[in-house]
Amino acid sequence: SAGSTTHTPIEVPLARSPYQVIVGPGLIRDCGARIAEILKPSRCALVTDSNVGPLHAEAVEASLRQAGFEPIRITVPAGESSKSFEQAAKICDAMIAAGLDRSSVLVALGGGVVGDLAGFAAAIYYRGIPCIQMPTTIVAQVDSSVGGKTGINAPGGKNLVGSFHQPRLVIADTDTLRTLPPREFHEGFAECGQVCASLGGILSVNKRVVLFAIGISVGKGQFYIVVFD
Repeated sequence: SAGSTTHTPIEVPLARSPYQVIVGPGLIRDCGARIAEILKPSRCALVTDSNVGPLHAEAVEASLRQAGFEPIRITVPAGESSKSFEQAAKICDAMIAAGLDRSSVLVALGGGVVGDLAGFAAAIYYRGIPCIQMPTTIVAQVDSSVGGKTGINAPGGKNLVGSFHQPRLVIADTDTLRTLPPREFHEGFAECGQVCASLGGILSVNKRVVLFAIGISVGKGQFYIVVFD
């Protein structure tokens, strides 16, 4: 596999479109090589938001270029309001303007809003292009990036418009969690605790350990622990 550090992938064994979830530190550095292992390098869209982009997009773009991809960056405003028809249309328009076609790839870099919005754009562009999820928040890494649920909000309510569009790969770099505001970091653990408690699991967290319940999202009821310094 790509990179000098071994990260054991978590298999999502879907009958029609199985994929892997890779969790650990330092994954952004070789994300391009990992994507190139499963998809032919091509023009690609890197969709991120105004908070995450300045922190991580440049490193992702560099890795993609090194692997032979030609990324264009599409940045949406941070926040729930971006899960809209307007922003989905802007993403599609930007991809059209850049000449992306059905052989292209969309990489979603951000939290749950970016994952839902970008995944939805990937689902509808050319009736569906490959999507790579690169979640950067705790909740996105343990839940929303896995399972293929994509969508946007409508005037009548949240997530009323969407599609199931499974990612081809999920790359959860735990180093990105270091840049979260303290409140968002702690709220993410609260969400993990709620999920674990509802399924009878035990959540154990200290200053060096993040517990990822990705297995829950794929129906296995297993827990995965990633330790970082």
